[in-house]
Amino acid sequence: MNPDNFGSQLPTLRGPDLSLRWLTAADLPALMTIFANPEVVRYMATEPLDTREAAERYLLSIHEGFQSGGLYQWGIERDGAVVGTCTLAGIDRDNRTAEIGFALGREHWGRGLILRALPLVIEFAFNTLQLHRIGADADPRNSASIRVLEKLGFQREGLLRECYFHMGEIQDAALFGLLQPDWRASAYCPPAD
Repeated sequence: MNPDNFGSQLPTLRGPDLSLRWLTAADLPALMTIFANPEVVRYMATEPLDTREAAERYLLSIHEGFQSGGLYQWGIERDGAVVGTCTLAGIDRDNRTAEIGFALGREHWGRGLILRALPLVIEFAFNTLQLHRIGADADPRNSASIRVLEKLGFQREGLLRECYFHMGEIQDAALFGLLQPDWRASAYCPPAD
């Protein structure tokens, strides 16, 4: 049973032109399209999902993470199709922290979708889950993701040198953090009702 009493699935988070929703078996083709692309997963801790079985295992891990309350992952839906995902992982209720992640299908890059989707997850984390801090890490070469994090108010906090071995190469991780009071002061935080 989910520790946050969300029932059988995550709540849908709605923005003006997209929504973040629960992922189902009907989304397996979309997940494969997104995550089979080596460009999409180049800087992520996941291997390309190049088979239906791999996509099924990935979806199962998302559902198991929801049940345990340690991982909440939404599909980014736009015009009736899942085009990416947004994730809160490592949710720690005692310390009121989590890590944020995101992925977008290659054909949707450069359209500002993540800048419209992530604020929904950040608001959910700070308001609904009552978290105080959200962390993120990004390969220092992933300038697009770093720009998104910095625009949303994440501050660079450090560098983990050669901490990942992924897709045949050793990768660094730039560390970022966003505190709830800093989010409230950011331009992307929606005004209070």
